[in-house]
Amino acid sequence: MWSVVITAVVAACASVPTAGPLEGNATSPRMTAVDTMRPPHSAWIELDRPGYAALILVAPGHSATLLYPADSATNNMLTAGAHQITFQIPDLLVQTDSMRFPGRARAGRPQQDSAIRNPGGMRRTSQTPGMSALPPTVQTYLLLLTSPETLDRKRIVEKTAGVSIPSIETEALNAVAKAVKSTIQGEPREISGYYQRIELKRPK
Repeated sequence: MWSVVITAVVAACASVPTAGPLEGNATSPRMTAVDTMRPPHSAWIELDRPGYAALILVAPGHSATLLYPADSATNNMLTAGAHQITFQIPDLLVQTDSMRFPGRARAGRPQQDSAIRNPGGMRRTSQTPGMSALPPTVQTYLLLLTSPETLDRKRIVEKTAGVSIPSIETEALNAVAKAVKSTIQGEPREISGYYQRIELKRPK
């Protein structure tokens, strides 16, 4: 009995994705490297054809945060080939509740769950009020999305702000990709993606 349970747990852990293209991509960009800083500040990507690019921090069960383009002045139309993308992960996402509320942590009060801080189950991004620090157990991913059609920063922020992020990694990545795809004007709304697991916080 126990051996069956242990085998199932090991298999589940082994199936957790670390990097790769999103399922169903006819063509795919690649993320060839991410800097080793915690949190990281840059990633090296490679496009097999010209296209618009967007880079999103996905925290399954929690939030999706647009990192690139950083502002409306950034031209996210990239040529085919290798590029370095720089970004800034919001400090609040990296902080722990004890860093933000030291008095509460010392008093030993229970920390509120993100679903309580954000009632209704709608996950907020860094562009909306009420952004909360990520729980230490949440895996985080950089999701690179590219399209031959325009990926507009404002529309991406609007769509990802209201997305409920599944807790299962692959489902979370696909949900965010689907939300971004819906921002593309006109058919066939072609989009390709590649994800990479990253570490935001330094080990204690």
